[in-house]
Amino acid sequence: MPPVIDRLAAALLAAIASFALMAALTSEAAASQSDSAILVLIPQKRVAAPAYDEKIARDLSRINDLSIGLVSATQGSYVAAQALLDISQGTRVSRSTYDPKDVPPVRLLPTSGGSARIRGWQAILDRADTAPQTIEPGLLAGSIPGGAGYVASGIKPGDMAIPATDRKGNIASVRSTGSLDLANTALAQAEKHGLVVVSVSAGRNGLRELRQLTRGRQPGQLVIAMQAPPEAAIIPLLPIGVAGLADQPSGLTSDSTNLPNLVAGIDIGPTVLDHLGLETPDDMLGRPMRANGERQPEELTPFRDRLDELGPRRIPALAAVAAGWLIILLVAGAIRGAAETRMRVRRIGGLAILWIPSVILIPAALGNPSREVEYLVIAGSALGLGWLSDRFLPWPKAPLIPAIVGLSVITIDLALGSHLITRSVLGPNPGYGSRFYGIGNELKSGLMVLLLAGLAAGLTGRPKSRRSALTVLGFGLLLCVILGSGQLGAGVGAAIIVATATAVTAIMMLPGGLTRKRIAILLVSPVFGLAFLAVLDALTAGGQGHYSNSVLSLDSFDSFWEIVRRRSTLAWQQLWRDSMPVITLICLLAAAYAIRNRRMFHPWAGPIWPAALIGGLVGGLIGSVSEDSGPMLIVVATITLAGLCSYLLGRDRAPDNSENR
Repeated sequence: MPPVIDRLAAALLAAIASFALMAALTSEAAASQSDSAILVLIPQKRVAAPAYDEKIARDLSRINDLSIGLVSATQGSYVAAQALLDISQGTRVSRSTYDPKDVPPVRLLPTSGGSARIRGWQAILDRADTAPQTIEPGLLAGSIPGGAGYVASGIKPGDMAIPATDRKGNIASVRSTGSLDLANTALAQAEKHGLVVVSVSAGRNGLRELRQLTRGRQPGQLVIAMQAPPEAAIIPLLPIGVAGLADQPSGLTSDSTNLPNLVAGIDIGPTVLDHLGLETPDDMLGRPMRANGERQPEELTPFRDRLDELGPRRIPALAAVAAGWLIILLVAGAIRGAAETRMRVRRIGGLAILWIPSVILIPAALGNPSREVEYLVIAGSALGLGWLSDRFLPWPKAPLIPAIVGLSVITIDLALGSHLITRSVLGPNPGYGSRFYGIGNELKSGLMVLLLAGLAAGLTGRPKSRRSALTVLGFGLLLCVILGSGQLGAGVGAAIIVATATAVTAIMMLPGGLTRKRIAILLVSPVFGLAFLAVLDALTAGGQGHYSNSVLSLDSFDSFWEIVRRRSTLAWQQLWRDSMPVITLICLLAAAYAIRNRRMFHPWAGPIWPAALIGGLVGGLIGSVSEDSGPMLIVVATITLAGLCSYLLGRDRAPDNSENR
């Protein structure tokens, strides 16, 4: 073949290859551009409106393309700027652990080329460094090649642009436009940036803009629309809707909450990155959202209203039980005389306290009853069941009934998704943003004492023996499974509490005195509890359970130390909150009084009772230093132990000799 023809053929082949390469690159670029996410923030029309805007929730439910639910804005005390920061960093801690506590003011400053920066961002970074764990403000936008864009209808406060800000305080593109052009501007920006944060108008214009966005959404685009965090002094759950997660709109959930119709604000970042095919940084602790279950817009507001009621009802509900106990004492004394009735009333009231973990589930099953109805149901049910327990089983066997019933119904509810516990006055309360399912700190130490009360009732009169000690350890292991497993209670700290409490009780049930070997066993019991929980998590959740993700996934001692520092910081803060110092001191003095005057319980109905009481007290003390709720654990343990002591002091006569071995 002539050289000229050879050169022409080579040139032709090169041109064909170039065109093919350009076509492939264009196709790949088009595909990558279509994979984008738009985060829509919908402000309230009225500044003085309630934090949760029902109108926005209704508007989102009317857009049929959206999977809908509620989003937990922050953890602990709430401010709007912190909620926006949590979205940008994909993780959160209580605002009280920062120094300063309040978020520094920020301002949006346009720069050349249509970009912008946030004035005051360095103060945001300095504040994040004071938190008791790794916090990376701007991690979401900083993880997206090319950064994020921000589009606003008119002039907006600077903090609304925080989710689009990268680690250096920069925003790749900022556009301010009129209401009619906002949707088209946002969609055009989504062709250039993987994430675009859009602050729409308030009221009807905002709904129209959102509808235009969802109608113009391309197949590879994700649209997340939520009520913009409002300026409010409460902890809100806000309405949220997502288009692009599934073919059929449904409800929303995530592995952060494990609850239908509920996700966390820190889940937004991982959801965006997962949609873009980008790796989620280790410092993001949120989890991608999932479209799951039926779309139930009518359930959102009642669910939110119920969670909003739980915190204010906790102390009055317990006070109602005490008030009912006092009324029974006064009425019985007025009718039959104090001498004849005080022992029985002591037993009834003490048993009523042991029934509280069971009866708090009744109002939760009723939906959201009024405060008066809830208090009446809890107090009436606890005292009524206390009376029935005392009537059907002789002293000191009656605690066996509330222990069996309480631990059984709670286990069943945990297995079914912890729907009732979550909605109960002593549940984890997802509204606070720190725990969404399983057993909350308010119940951990109480259930531990309840188990020991049931064991003491069942082992009454038995002498010290290895068999009794193994029985205690066996049931303690079972409770560790119930409270600690990621499939049930998901309470990692509960394994430490229960393991320690049952180890103390079991050692006290062994014949002989305290030896070095037994002291060593006692010291390693919390470690054994955690090790057992790790094995259980690996077997039941494939290493992807709550414990594996939160503890075993730690890649360094610094990460472990962050958890310890965060928990100890929060526990210390809880100790000095409101009246907690006085309450904690009263509980410790009550425990010291009972130990110093322990002869008032003599004659004991077997060695199991002092062992159970001491084990419960030690478990509460351990919980108060290992859980972020701090003194709440010893307070709950002391209240439950006080109920048990009241029952023990209510005996009508000394037990026979067979029970005194």
